[in-house]
Amino acid sequence: MAAEANSYDAWFCAQVQAALEDARAGTSQVQVMQAAQALIDAKREVEPKS
Repeated sequence: MAAEANSYDAWFCAQVQAALEDARAGTSQVQVMQAAQALIDAKREVEPKS
C-alpha cells in the first residue's frame, strides 16, 4: 500500500509540475463562466416552457 501511495504521489506531483510549466495560454475564469452562461441561455431558449 505504501509503495502505491508513493507512486501515486510522485505521479501527481509530476502532473502538477507539468501543468505549472505549460507555456500555452490558459482559459480565464471569466471566459469559462461566459461560455457556461451562453450554454445555459441556449438551453433555456430551446426548452419548452411549462
